[in-house]
Parts: sequence; structure tokens; C-alpha cells
Amino acid sequence: MGQAAVAWQRVVRHLGFNGEVYADEVAPEWHSLVRPASALRPGPDDLVLYHHGIASPLAGRVMHLPCRRGVVFHNVTPSRFYAGTRLEEALVSGRAQLTALADFVELSIGVSQFNARELEASGHRNVKVVPLFVEPERFTPACADARLTARLEGAGRPRVVSVSRVVPHKRMEDLLSLHEELRRIAPRAELWVVGGYAAGNADFKALQRKADRIGGVTFLGRVSHAQLVAAYRSADVFVSMSEHEGFGVPLVEAMAAELPVLAFGAAAVPETMGGRGIVFDEKHFAALAELVQLVTSDAELRAKVIAGQRERVAELSFSATRDALARCLPKVPRTPTKRGPPRVALVVQRYGEALTGGAESLARQIALRLKPHAKLEILTTCATDHLTWANELPAGRSMDEGLPVHRFPVRRPRHLRPFNRLSDSLFGKPLDFVSESHWLAEQGPLAPGLLDAIAARSNDFDAFLFITYLYAPTAWGVPLVAHKAMVMPTAHDEAPFKFEAFADVFNAPQMLVCNTPEEAALIERRFPAAARRRVVGTGIEPMPAKPERFREQFGITGPYLLYLGRMEAGKGVVDLVRRHQALVNAFHDAPSLVLAGSGNVAPKGTRVICVGRVDEQAKWDALAGALAVVVPSRYESLSLLTLEAFAVGTPVIGNAASDVVVGQLERSKAGVPFNLDDDASFSEAVRRIGEERAVMGKAGKKYAAKSQWDVVVRAYLEEFEQIRRKS
Repeated sequence: MGQAAVAWQRVVRHLGFNGEVYADEVAPEWHSLVRPASALRPGPDDLVLYHHGIASPLAGRVMHLPCRRGVVFHNVTPSRFYAGTRLEEALVSGRAQLTALADFVELSIGVSQFNARELEASGHRNVKVVPLFVEPERFTPACADARLTARLEGAGRPRVVSVSRVVPHKRMEDLLSLHEELRRIAPRAELWVVGGYAAGNADFKALQRKADRIGGVTFLGRVSHAQLVAAYRSADVFVSMSEHEGFGVPLVEAMAAELPVLAFGAAAVPETMGGRGIVFDEKHFAALAELVQLVTSDAELRAKVIAGQRERVAELSFSATRDALARCLPKVPRTPTKRGPPRVALVVQRYGEALTGGAESLARQIALRLKPHAKLEILTTCATDHLTWANELPAGRSMDEGLPVHRFPVRRPRHLRPFNRLSDSLFGKPLDFVSESHWLAEQGPLAPGLLDAIAARSNDFDAFLFITYLYAPTAWGVPLVAHKAMVMPTAHDEAPFKFEAFADVFNAPQMLVCNTPEEAALIERRFPAAARRRVVGTGIEPMPAKPERFREQFGITGPYLLYLGRMEAGKGVVDLVRRHQALVNAFHDAPSLVLAGSGNVAPKGTRVICVGRVDEQAKWDALAGALAVVVPSRYESLSLLTLEAFAVGTPVIGNAASDVVVGQLERSKAGVPFNLDDDASFSEAVRRIGEERAVMGKAGKKYAAKSQWDVVVRAYLEEFEQIRRKS
């Protein structure tokens, strides 16, 4: 139910509404993604969709909220399975709650026709059906945990898997009875049960004793998403004996994992299966055992079952759920576009003249260049520090060289160490949507007012330009206004880029503004269904430079290499200093290394000069006077520093692991790539620069001259107009 609520939050965004998820019990580490129900303060026009839980105290609270109310009904466990236990009274109470809610809600949603009929029987009037959905791309073989796969591949056959909580109403004893019959005809048959259980519970102990007697039964317990996929993908058949499913998510997941499904046809199961898979209505365990054996061994039958199930998975898609929910909710009104200059909202996580950061700096340059040609407004946060998202600037409206800037407070700061631990636990692993959404919420910046403004002001603008894909304002803002959204993703091949949660950023908008051909190609490889891409790049307009002024200001003598940017390990600065120290140790006349910028690292070393943040004039003076500029970062969508160095005739030494930087160096013939982990490679790059600086500098100037702001501005205006015509 919790997973469904988070998934529906995404659906609601695609319908143009911003909303948050609240729960009665929320662990502290999840407060970024799910807020405590005690914090819910809806307005009179807000709609609260309550996902009904059995005997939940939230039901009474929802009835009296001062807003519009709706209920989403997943299922109510039949109390007969708990007759004579303490749970029986609670389950009866849950059914009574459903009836009591009928007079307090204006919209009632069942996740199946079966649930919808139960709502109607409980007195609900405006009843709709909105099915749950599955993302098949999360259940491919590549998503399976390799370690568990290797372990399961050594098991006997046939291999049956069942996924559910191990509780009486899931009819686990029936599953064991089937397994016992299967072991009679296939002594090496295996049964894997995935789902939580209470090891000390009397019911579970009884199941465990029966399982031990039969043999070949493994209770895997709760597992990660990758382990779940491994269980699906390693099994021969999925079996469900449950008699109360309101929808049956594991059934659909198994179908998405291309695993034949055998399910008892009670409650909403036939509806969920949609005529696919194998649905049985009598529990003749011996006959079912024969059927399991047949589906395992008959390749032709197996292929037919899987083909049909694939069709059903396609029917239970995100778009089907979105369209069904759209029929329940009011449509966001769209006003006709106006003539005159395009009205554009630029959305970026931080904004300001004093900020250090390539994307944020580029965002401001683009905004100022577009100002004479468009009615542009900036929507951003109050943060200046991208590590903490602390609210440093006042909320509200201000002006930047004639541009209105609307700042919204960040709800909670980011604590970097816990966030880094979370990232380490998730990166490089197949994940479910909730885990990725949790990371996105922790990544931030969480500025609900910013998302509210995007949704509320949809009709105030002809286009929304989002800059950088990585942060929550873009990931969650783009779906709100997808019909008029442009994204400059500044994408590079980093761990979060693998998250499926970012598909909305790349697939949903009207177009993507790419900075280099390498970025456009990377996006196409990762997201084949991505929106139309156009390589636009940026303009370069160097200031007149006096290198001696920079030298005098910071007491620099002799030749120097220059790094200019954020002082962070992720930018390769620490490794750069190591390579430079090896160079200094090997050659007495090695150039100094000047580091200009601010951040959370301050490297020290022989002939290492840290000058901190420098103003625009000092930047150009430093660039013009350097022997070479060094770009150690692997993750670039456009190395603006490289283009700026080229513009003043300074060659570049760039990280060979960055396709973008290498592409810029190859096309310009104005620099040398190097291996950031290799002292000899760095030394050779510096040597070549020393010998060929004049030739490379001339080539760089010629290349940078192509980066004209008038060309860039014209491209943006053309795209704004195209979006305006469409919407």
C-alpha cells in the first residue's frame, strides 16, 4: 500500500498536480520522502486521497479533515482466517470503517473491479477503478542479484516461488500441500517463499515444521528488489494460493519477470490476470503438481503462457493507471497562449551571481542573454550551498539585473554523511521505484513551495526551462508541466543516471537541450524513448585579460597549471594534486598548480597554490596566464572551463575518462587527454603542452569562436516558439 501511494504520487504529478505522501508511522530516515500524518494541513480546495488500511486510526482523522476527501481501497483481509484470535475484532472494525467513510468522501477508488464492488456494497457512491501498474524494465535479467541467482541456480527442479507475507490468509499451508504432492513426482522440487514472517509466531512454527518434514522449502524472508528479481528469474513457476487478493501485485511482477503464473482464482485474481497465465478454481494439489511439472518441462506451452502474460503486463502500464486516474480528478485548465515575446520560467536548484557551479553559472548566463528577447522569470530555492541546501537567501521575489527571481525555502537541510552512506548502499544496484524516490528526496533540495508554484503557474508561461536533471525540482517538476517543458539535463555517466526514476526527466518533456554531441548520444543510449534532442551548447565571451594582474594579486611566479571550479573530491581535485606532486618530485622545473574555487576540500602540497574563489575578471586573467588549464573531472556534459580556456588561447589537459572532454579536445585539437590515475600519463600531457602550446592555443581560439551567444539565443527562441505552437 505504501509503495502504491508513492507510485501514485508520480502519476498525480503527470496530471499536473503536486502532492505529498503522509503516513501514520514514518521512520525518521524516511521523513524526506514521506511526512508524518500529524503534519498534514490541507486547505479547503485540496483533495486528500486516503489509502485505507485495516483498522487504521487515520480513517477517523480523514473523516474530519477540512478539505475534499477520497478513499483508495486496496483490500480488507477476510476475518474468517483469524477467527478466535485478537485480529478478528480489528478486521471486522476495518470493514465497519469502510462503511463509515462512505458519507465523508466524494471520491472512492478501487484498485480493481472487485474492490470497487466492495466499495459500492459499503455504501460508497462515486466509485471508480484505477489499477496499479508495474514497470517491466525493473524485472529484466540485468536487475537480478547475481549472488542470490548463483545460489538458486544450484537448486533442484521444478522450482516454485511464491511472494507474500507469511500469514494465514495467504494460505501458505495450501502452498506446502502442493509442494508435498510435487515432491512425490519430482523429489528434487524446490519451493521458495519470499516475504516477511514472524519466526516466533505459532502459525509460522507450524508451517516450518510441515516444511521441514516435506523438505526442499526455503523461507527467504524479506529481500531487496534485486533479490526479488533473482527469485522470480531463477524459478520455473510462480504459484499463489491466496483467497483474498484485491489486486495481486506479485502476480504482475512475476509476469513482468517472464515467469509463468499459476494462481487460485479468488477475489480479484482473475481480473488481475486478465485471461493470461493459468488461473485455477479448485485446489486439487496432485493435479496442480502435474501442471507445475508440465509448465516447467513443455517449452512450447511455457512460451505461450509467457507471451500472453507479456501482453497483460503491457496493459497494466503506467499510462493506463495515469489515464484511469485522470478520469477521476479534475483537469488542470489550460489557457490559450498569448502573442508577443515568449513567457519563460527558468527552474534551477540554485541561482545567483556569487554561486560556484557550472550548471548554475550557465543558467544565469542563459537567463541574462535571453532577457532582451523573452519575458523570463527564475524559480529557485533559498539555498546557496549545494551540499547542505541551507536557506541562506530570503524567500520571496527579488530582482537580478532586471530579471524577477522567486525563491522558495528548502524544507529540510541535507546532512552529507548519512546521504553519502545512503548513496553507497544504493548506487550500482537494481532498485525499486520507492528506493530511488527516497534517494531523490534525500538528494534534494526539497522545496514544496517551488513545486507548488510550477503547478499553479502552469498557464503563466509558454515554456518551462529546467536546468540540470539530477535534483528534485527538475525530477519532480518536469512531469507537472511536461507539455511545455524543456530540459537542459547536463547529463553525464554517473551512478544516479542509471536510476529509472529519472526517465520522466528525459522522456516526458518536449525537448532536451544538450551541450555536446557526446551528451546527446549518452542520453539516447540510456533512454531510447527520450524526447527530441538538440545540441545547442553555450556562448563564450571572454573579458580582456591581464595575466600579470593575476600573478601580482596572488604572488605567483613561473609557469602554472590552473584548475578552476568546485573544490570537491568528486571533481577529481584530490587525484589531480597527487599527480602534480609526483610531477614536482620528478622534475625540479615542474610548473606550479593553482587551484581557484571553493568547496569542502583544501589540498596542500609543494608548489600547490589555493587562491579560493575569484571574481570574473580574475578568472579570465588566470585563464590567459596559465601554461594549461586542467580538467580532472570525469563527469561533464559540457566543460565550460575548457571552452573558456580555448577562448583565451590556453590549451587544456583533460581527464581521458570523460567522453565529453575528450570529444572537445579531439574536435578542437587544442589539448591533451590524460589518465587521472597515472603519473606518467599526466607528466607526458604536461610535456606535450609545453612543446605545442602555441599551436594548440591558436587552434583553441578558432574552436571557441564558434560558440557565439547569438546562435545559442536563437536556438532557444526557436524551441520556445515550437512549444508555444504545440500547447
